[in-house]
Amino acid sequence: MSSTYSDRLKLELMATGANANTWGTNTNNNLEVVDAFSAGYLAKSVAGSSNITLTTANASDTAESSNKTIELTGALTGDIVVFIPAVESEYNFFNNTSGSQTLTIAATGHTANGIAIAQGAKTTVFCDGSSNFNVEIISSTDAGALGSGTLPDARFPATLPAVSGANLTNLDAADLASGTIPDARFPATLPALNGSALTNLDADDIATGTVPIARIPTITTAKGGTGLTSIGTAGQVLTVNSGADGLEFATAAAGGVGSVTTTTFNSSQTFTADSDTQFASMILVGGGGGGGGGAIGPGGNAPGGSGGSGGSSSFGSLVTVNGGSGGQGTPRNTTGGGAGSGGTASGNVPFVPSSGNSGSGRSAGAGGFSSAFGGAGGGGGSGPRNGGGGGGAAAAFVVVGGPDYSPSIALTVGSGGNAGGGGQSGNSGGGGGAGKIQLTEFKG
Repeated sequence: MSSTYSDRLKLELMATGANANTWGTNTNNNLEVVDAFSAGYLAKSVAGSSNITLTTANASDTAESSNKTIELTGALTGDIVVFIPAVESEYNFFNNTSGSQTLTIAATGHTANGIAIAQGAKTTVFCDGSSNFNVEIISSTDAGALGSGTLPDARFPATLPAVSGANLTNLDAADLASGTIPDARFPATLPALNGSALTNLDADDIATGTVPIARIPTITTAKGGTGLTSIGTAGQVLTVNSGADGLEFATAAAGGVGSVTTTTFNSSQTFTADSDTQFASMILVGGGGGGGGGAIGPGGNAPGGSGGSGGSSSFGSLVTVNGGSGGQGTPRNTTGGGAGSGGTASGNVPFVPSSGNSGSGRSAGAGGFSSAFGGAGGGGGSGPRNGGGGGGAAAAFVVVGGPDYSPSIALTVGSGGNAGGGGQSGNSGGGGGAGKIQLTEFKG
């Protein structure tokens, strides 16, 4: 009767009475097969893209599938399957190929039930020998087959693959190299940090503190600024530029007083300055007092009449100069009339006041600045008993700026006092001189 062979290791099963004189040789062959499958090592090239079937033979220790550990080598150009016998078995595989292709170990005839071995992995697999002949991993240096333990850092690639980090904890923000952190990840109050390298800051978000002057640009006239980049130099004035779209500094000769206009007002009215008037000066003089009337002699039936007071002149409510008082006429049983007193000046802006002179006898009281300018007091009446002269009006010189008369202001010009009538055979006194206002505008 002839020998048969085992299903798994293909060992020779010798029949009783068979193989006379060859039992020793046949037994040794079986032991060599067991030895190979226990500790045999095979380096097998699987280069290319074709599937590979490991060779098998009965009672042969040289068959490829008889080795325990099999190193697969070569450069792959396509995905391949390495087939092992479809029996219960266990192998150690070392995928030492290159080419980034997939290498699968499967039982012959059962490709779909195979298992892929990563390149560089040293993996122990078994075939379960069931009806599907599934190939499974027992142990491996392939991370995909690990069920416990911790991988050392050196086992991770330099660039991690794209995976979800939804369950990651204790992430270190110092290692972030790209992307944007969502607003919700920042605390409600940021810690104190150095922001010297920050860019694209939004001024709308500034809530406190003071912006340094160096950080503020030149503000255009369209935004309410002057457009100026400096404060000019000594002696310069501020003027509108040639384009009429901003301000600039210029020398006083180019931007100071350009013209002077003088107006004399002899009656009360409203004064409105020209639009280019920078400031104004004025001389105000009130009306002079009238002279008193004279009479023939003492004991006369009719004394001389007293002169009337002159009217006040004023520049709104800022300055007022009073007129001179009238001279007294010659009374009965006296030798002459009384003198009228000079007017006085007052106001709430700086000025140089001057009072008018008092009258005396037939002479008139002089005006505050000059009798020729106006406001002189009237002369006394003639006769053996002269009437008193009227008092001269007060005068003042004033300089005012634009706000004091903007947009307009009322001017009052005082009239001269009436002359006193003559007494018995005496002459009337002289009327007081009318007041006036002489105003000078200094224009740009």
